[in-house]
Amino acid sequence: MTTKAEIEAFMAAAKNTVAPMNWRERLMKSDPRWWEYVSAIEIDGVVVEDVRFIVQWRLGVGAAGDKYNCGLLYQSDRVYAVDYDPDGQHTNKVGKGRALYGKRIGPGTHEHTWSEDGYGYAEPISPDFPDFSALFDYFCQKANLNVGSGFKSPPSTQLNLL
Repeated sequence: MTTKAEIEAFMAAAKNTVAPMNWRERLMKSDPRWWEYVSAIEIDGVVVEDVRFIVQWRLGVGAAGDKYNCGLLYQSDRVYAVDYDPDGQHTNKVGKGRALYGKRIGPGTHEHTWSEDGYGYAEPISPDFPDFSALFDYFCQKANLNVGSGFKSPPSTQLNLL
C-alpha cells in the first residue's frame, strides 16, 4: 500500500502536465453529461509512470448544480483532490485519528488528502469555490502543479460566452 510519507514526497515535488488542457466527453453510460481533461505528469523532465492529473466537470441538471473536481492519481490511487459538489455529502470512512474521521461532510467544496489507511478522507474548504477556475488555481498551487496551457473553461461554458 502507498504510504503517507511517499505521498508527501510526491506532493512536494514540482510537477508539470504533459498535455495541454483539452476537454473531452467522458465515456460513462450511466451519466453522459461529464467532461474531463486527463494528462500524464512529469517531474524533473521525466514522465512519471502511473501518475495522472484529472479534471472533471458536469453541468448542473434540474435543481442540481454544476459539479467539478481536480485530482492527482498516483499508482491508480486518488491521493489528492479538491471537489465542488453543491448538493452532495459523504462520510469519512478512512483517516482514523484525524479530526473528521467518521463524520459527514458537504455540501460544497472539500479537499481529499491521503491517510495511512488510504484514500477518502476529506475536509471542507472555506471559503467555498463556486468558481471552477478559482478551484483549479487553488488545486494547482496546493499540488505544486503547473498546467502549461492554464485553465480552459469546459465546452458548454465556452459556448455560453460566444
